[in-house]
Order: sequence, then C-alpha cells, then structure tokens
Amino acid sequence: MGEPAGHALRQRTSELDVDVVICTYRSRHHIGACLDSLRDGGATVRSITVVDNDSDDGTADLAATHDLGVTTVRMGRNAGFARAVNRGIAAGRGRYVFVLNPDTLVAPAVLPELVRFADAHPDAGVVAPRLRYADGRDQLTARAFPTPAAALFGRRSPLTRLWPTNPWSTRFLSGRAHTGPEPFEVDWVSGAAMLVPRAVIERVGAFDEGFFLFWEDADWCRRIRDAGHAVWCLPAVTVTHHEGGSRNSGWSRATISSFHRGAYRYWAKHHAPRPWQPSRWLAAALLAARAAVLLAWATAHRRPSDDRTGPPGLEGTRP
Repeated sequence: MGEPAGHALRQRTSELDVDVVICTYRSRHHIGACLDSLRDGGATVRSITVVDNDSDDGTADLAATHDLGVTTVRMGRNAGFARAVNRGIAAGRGRYVFVLNPDTLVAPAVLPELVRFADAHPDAGVVAPRLRYADGRDQLTARAFPTPAAALFGRRSPLTRLWPTNPWSTRFLSGRAHTGPEPFEVDWVSGAAMLVPRAVIERVGAFDEGFFLFWEDADWCRRIRDAGHAVWCLPAVTVTHHEGGSRNSGWSRATISSFHRGAYRYWAKHHAPRPWQPSRWLAAALLAARAAVLLAWATAHRRPSDDRTGPPGLEGTRP
C-alpha cells in the first residue's frame, strides 16, 4: 500500500512535470543521499515515489520520513525491478517519468536539462544522462543492442580490458566514441537514470515484468525504438552512479542466475520469438553453460569485494 506524500511536497509548485520513480531493495545506505541530491538540486518535480521490494533494513521507513515528502509504496515481497518500477509509474500523472536507481547522486542541472532536451525533441522516447563513477570515469552504459559477441566483449570482459579497441567491443560500447558534449543517439541506455515521456509509455507499455532484474532496460529501449522513437544520451549531463549499490546482496547465485535468465528472455523475445527456432535453444544452452562457469567461479573465489564487482566478464546492464 502506498503512503501519502508529505505535506512539504504537496505545497510546492511543480516546476517540472516529472514523476521520479525509485525502486529500492535493502538500499538504506544509499537512498538518503539520493533523495538529498534531488532536494538539494533545487528543481521541484511533480512527485517522487520510492517503491520498496520488501527491504528488511529500514529502507522504506527512511524514505517515508525524508523531508522531500516522498510517496512510499511497499511491495510486500521482492517483486523484482521491472514490476516495482511499473507500480511507481502507474502511481504518477506527470508528463515525464524519471526512472532512477537509489545508488545515484543527481546534480542540480540534470532534470531541467533532460526535460528541456525532451521538450525540444518530440521524437525522443528516452533521454538519459551520462553515468559516471564517483571518480568521474564513464560507466559506458550507452550501448548498441547486444549481440552474442557481447558475452565475450562486454564492458567488464577481460578481453575488452586487454584489447579495448577490438571491433566487437567498439561496436557494443558505442557510446565511448562520443567524447564531446554533444547529445547523441544510441540503441539503449541504463535504467539507472532515464527520462521517458508518459505518452511514450502509454503507447509502448512500461517495463516487461517477465524480467526480474537485468536486461529490462535494453528490452524497453528496443521496444521504444521499434515504435519509432529515438533514444538519446546527453554526455554533458552526468549522474554519479555507485554501481552495484542498488544490489546490496551482491553478485549472489540468485543474481547471476537472474542475469542469465534475463539475457535469454531478451534474446528469445527479439531474435528467436518462435519456440522451435534453433537459435533459441542454442542461446539457452550457451547461456546456461556460461552461468554455470560464472557460478562456479563465484563460489571458488568468493570475497567481500566480489559482491560489488562480480565475476570477470559479467556484463551488467542496470544495477
């Protein structure tokens, strides 16, 4: 059940017709700073909804008592990222929806710049900032749609690190070619921070709830592009993303399995939609084998730091 938004937010005049939706799961150590950054940015929005996936660390209580006057929706179970965000989207009425991870810090100009660009580009289906680590490095989350080669040449792959200019990584990590401040079109961006017009959501639909965690952002961007809209990245607008912080339980066995199930769903949905297609079964076998290897690696090399970075080559999408 949702809790009413605080008095302070209701009394403010909304400068941006934006609904901010944040999905949390055991995010107590991040959600406060994220909400502080939205408050300190100075731009008021129509609503801020935190949808909590049954955290057991007080995340929802912390969000509900923040002085921004957040609407808190408690899912009552860990329903997954896509389902939780959709619940938050449905609760709002703003002209834009800004999907945001709790492990992010939003600079003051981010939302006004994203909205300004979207207003000036009616074809825009997604407008996203550049995601950066705390030390300023680009997280390379503006990418081409994944192909089988991405399993070996993703952004965390040892092959990409050893041979960063190889043609497969260059194609997949297409955003790194844009080093200047000019906005550029891209296939897909991370769901850690993305602005989507509500009119586009009403036409295309929200996240596919068949994805539990991982790949739902790639699927959404693909459906939005297939509907004739553009996906844009604004490199001059940056959000700091403490990648992995929204996944406090780390790269557990369940997380690795969810990643590969999502990858299979994405591939089957967009490349092999018919059950009898050989490529569907081949993808299932290869992904199952890859998951088995990474699960074995994670078990054999388990360290506290692995909870944040994951096994080598695990190409995360959103968290």
